[in-house]
Amino acid sequence: MQNFNFFDLDQFAQGTPHEAFARFRREQPISWHSIPHAPAGEGFWLVARHKDICEVARQPKIFFSHGSSVLSDSVDIPHPAWKMIRDGLCHLDAPQHGELRRMVMPQFGAEAMSALQTVIRKRAVEVLDRAQEKGEIDLVSDIAARFPVRVVYGDVLGFADEDLPSAAFWGDLFNRVHAIPTGDREFADVMHASGVALDKLYRYGVAAYQSRRASPRNDVLSVLANIGYDDGSAISQEDFLSYFWSLAIGAYDTTASTIASGFATLAAHPKQQEALYADPSLIESAVEEMLRWETPVIYFRRTASEDYVLNGQAIRKGQRVVMCFSSGNRDGDVFESPEVFDIRRRHNPHLSFGHGAHFCLGARLARIELRMLFEEVVARQLRFRPTGPTARARSNFINRIVRMPVVLESADLVTMSFN
Repeated sequence: MQNFNFFDLDQFAQGTPHEAFARFRREQPISWHSIPHAPAGEGFWLVARHKDICEVARQPKIFFSHGSSVLSDSVDIPHPAWKMIRDGLCHLDAPQHGELRRMVMPQFGAEAMSALQTVIRKRAVEVLDRAQEKGEIDLVSDIAARFPVRVVYGDVLGFADEDLPSAAFWGDLFNRVHAIPTGDREFADVMHASGVALDKLYRYGVAAYQSRRASPRNDVLSVLANIGYDDGSAISQEDFLSYFWSLAIGAYDTTASTIASGFATLAAHPKQQEALYADPSLIESAVEEMLRWETPVIYFRRTASEDYVLNGQAIRKGQRVVMCFSSGNRDGDVFESPEVFDIRRRHNPHLSFGHGAHFCLGARLARIELRMLFEEVVARQLRFRPTGPTARARSNFINRIVRMPVVLESADLVTMSFN
C-alpha cells in the first residue's frame, strides 16, 4: 500500500480510487502518508473506515479544524483577505464555531428552506427548459453547475445576476487551490490566479457587507450583515467575511458534483434508471445513494491537539488526520453491498455532508435542490447520449465531473407534476 500516492492528481482525474481505499479499509484502516516537497517527517494519517472517521469528527476538541481543513496548512499573512480564509466557518473551533454557526442556522433551517421551494423548482424548470431547447449541451455547465449557482448564489445569497459567473469561478478556483500540491505541474498557474481572485473576492465581500448594512435586501447576506451578537452589538465586518468566504466557496460544489455524477451513474446503471423513472417515489432514496456513491468531497483534514489512540493507532499531538469520506461511504461494516448502486437503499448513513459539529450547514438546501431537479428530470423522462469524452477534476479533494458533452433526449412517455 505504500506505493499509493494520494497526491497523484492524474489518478483522481480517472475517478475516485475506490480499489485502493478498499485495500486500506482491509489492511491499514489508519495509514501514514508522507507529503511530497515537505520537510522530512511531514505527513498525515489517512482514516479509511466509517466508524473511525465518525470518532474523529465527534471530538473537535481533540481533532481541531483551525490549522486547516485541507492538507496544506493555513498561511499567516498580514492581509485581511488571508484572515477571512483562516477564520472561515469550516476552519473554526469551539466556542467560536458554535456561536457563529448558531447565528446563521435559521437561514438554512426547515422554515427558511420551505419558503424557497417554489423558487427552487422554478429554477430547475428554467434550467431544464433551456438545456432541452439547446439539445446538444455540456451537462456540467448547462445543468449541473448552472442550477445550483443560480439558486445558491443568486436566490439565497443575493449575488447580482451579472456576478454569478464570477462567483462560480471563485468557487471552482479556490477548491482547486485546496487540492493542488507543491510541485504539481499546475501549481504556479493556479496559485497566481488565486492571488488575483482572492483580492477580488475580498473586495466583493466588503462591498456586500457595507451595502447590506446600509440597505438590507431579501437575501442571506443581508441577514448576516445585520445580525446581532448575544450582547446586542452588530456583527463585525471580519465575522461577516468569515461567513461570506465559507458560503461563497462551499455554496454549490457538492450539489453540482452530485447532479453531474447522478446523471452519469444512472446512465451506467440502466436498470436503476428505469426503476427510478417508473417510480418517482424513489427519488429521495436515489438522491441519498447518489451522494454516497460519488462522494463529492473526498476528505476533510483535522489536526490532533493531543496524543490519542484511534482504533489501536497512536496519533501524536500536531499530526494531520484525514477523514476520507469517499472511503467511509463504501465501508462494508456499515453499508450492505457497498459496491452496488442501489436507489432503494434504506440504511444510508453516508458521510457526504460530513459528521459532527461541522456537518454541512447547507445540507438541507442541497437535498431540496437535488430532489427537485431530479423530480423534473423524471417527469420529462430525460436521458442523455454522450457526444464526447467526460473530463473529471484533477483533485484529491473535490470529486467532480467538469465536462460532459451530451445530447438530451426525452422519451415523453408520461407527464407528471410535483407542484
